Amino acid sequence: MKAKFGYRAVEERYQPSQLLRYATMADKQGFEFVCISDHFHPWFHRGGCAGQAWVWIGAAGTATRNVRIGTGVTTCIYRYDPSIVAQTFATLDELYPGRIFLGIGTGEAMNEMPMAKQGQTWPPHEERLERTVEAVEIIRALWDRDFVNYNGKYYKLTEANLYTKPRTHIPIYFAASGPKAARTAGRLGDALMTGAESGSTNKIFSWFNEGAREVGKNPDTMPRMVEMKVSYGDDFEKALESTLMWLPVKNSLNISDPRELDRLRIGVDPKVLSNTVFTDLDHLIHEIENLIKMGFTEVQLSSNSPDEEKLIRDFGEKALPYLKETYSK
Repeated sequence: MKAKFGYRAVEERYQPSQLLRYATMADKQGFEFVCISDHFHPWFHRGGCAGQAWVWIGAAGTATRNVRIGTGVTTCIYRYDPSIVAQTFATLDELYPGRIFLGIGTGEAMNEMPMAKQGQTWPPHEERLERTVEAVEIIRALWDRDFVNYNGKYYKLTEANLYTKPRTHIPIYFAASGPKAARTAGRLGDALMTGAESGSTNKIFSWFNEGAREVGKNPDTMPRMVEMKVSYGDDFEKALESTLMWLPVKNSLNISDPRELDRLRIGVDPKVLSNTVFTDLDHLIHEIENLIKMGFTEVQLSSNSPDEEKLIRDFGEKALPYLKETYSK
């Protein structure tokens, strides 16, 4: 498959108006897609932002001309009902046909527990995956059929109909990092969205391929998107400092208060993020090429650079032409 290169709109760090400026610039520089995180709380309290992703996609669709735009990822646990997700993305595709994709996954407590009703707790992964499977089934049914009835374990529909249907096929990127989710991604998704943790990628691809083949799909034709965290700048120390809000926290998926995440980062060695810092484009290009060699077909730059516009401009002018010439023909 031809490789594609995109820009991640990091809504945890930048306000929507800033992100819109960056996305517009990325579109003009030749990036091929923009993926926005879909969060209620950010991953950190100090300096955190969290605009509404769907509203932003509507604005970005008008502000840009070429890029595909979607979420990475939307979650249907407590915050969103899948029928509303289906209606929202059908509307976006009617407005911007062929440019919309939906990323979906099992989510994090920080985005779901603030809306939990009395007595609800953060579900184990197995339940969250079951809910996500039902959500995808409902979303596809509402996009494809009229007056849908659905009687699931978690969600129900009674003669539900979308009077605004999608104008084109909306790809569903299913986020996965473990065996059950990856196989489910292959069965239910149009594409895989995952990370590139050392030693795990081949296993994830293998599970994804198994799931796809179980339902008669050819996994070799299905996109595999990876998020690559990047801080780019001439000064290494400044670029490293610009990433510190992303210092890893153990069991962060189960924490719903960003203030607690900040507290848990105290004492974590900043050097653990050194591999995300790039002071020259050749190094960055080399790492992207490694991801492509691993089997990823879509690479999104998740940038927390000291100067975001410099990253977009330099990458667009100097790196994208080479990468497209080498991997997109």
